[in-house]
Amino acid sequence: MGNCTGNCISHVIDNIGPTLHQHIIDLAGTTALNSTTHHGHQLPTSAVYEILPSIYEKHRVIRVYDGDTLTLENDQRVRLIGIDTPEIKQSQPFSQEAKQFLSDCCLEEDIFLSFEVVNDKHDHYGRLVAWIWIKIDSGFLNVNEALVGLGLASFYNPGKNPFHNQSKMLSLQKYARENKSGKWIDYKDSEVIKTRNGRCYHANRQCSHLSKSRNLITILESEALDSGLSACRSCFA
Repeated sequence: MGNCTGNCISHVIDNIGPTLHQHIIDLAGTTALNSTTHHGHQLPTSAVYEILPSIYEKHRVIRVYDGDTLTLENDQRVRLIGIDTPEIKQSQPFSQEAKQFLSDCCLEEDIFLSFEVVNDKHDHYGRLVAWIWIKIDSGFLNVNEALVGLGLASFYNPGKNPFHNQSKMLSLQKYARENKSGKWIDYKDSEVIKTRNGRCYHANRQCSHLSKSRNLITILESEALDSGLSACRSCFA
């Protein structure tokens, strides 16, 4: 039943397997918004599921720091996996909106955590790195996916292994970008630079992270985003 202690509850649902049963299947591979709402937020339908993952932990949230970090009642800090929200300290646009959405979903509420099978549960700061789920009227909302679909977060995977839902996350990000939702409201496509195997793309060839790189490749930023690359935090700060 897992190694969770204290207020952590681990559930194993028999005969379900690793595949989640999606509440609404998007037609023709598109990701749409319907009338499902939570605290006034219209939610991406594909981020709502009938059931939780086969293994999860239940906790209560006592603090929300920003759009992708919170603290549980056992004082364990959690970093939402797969996303990167605008920085509050840098007053980046939609940083407060991302924090507000996470607060509306989780603060002083019970949440459910699930983890990527191939990854360790903790990052190098000692934080749990997890998918966050909450109960809503129509099922269970994957908060990480919802933040991306609302344009309040970018997809972020610094590792080599794709997430189990990476294709969906990228589709949600593309939908938000093309509809100019949230942080994408003023988005204009442009050329960027990437390396052959890097996980980030760069604004120009003068970025310090490219000083020793060869065979630089010029592509459109939209192509970089759709392939799962993230913006370099140095040249896109």
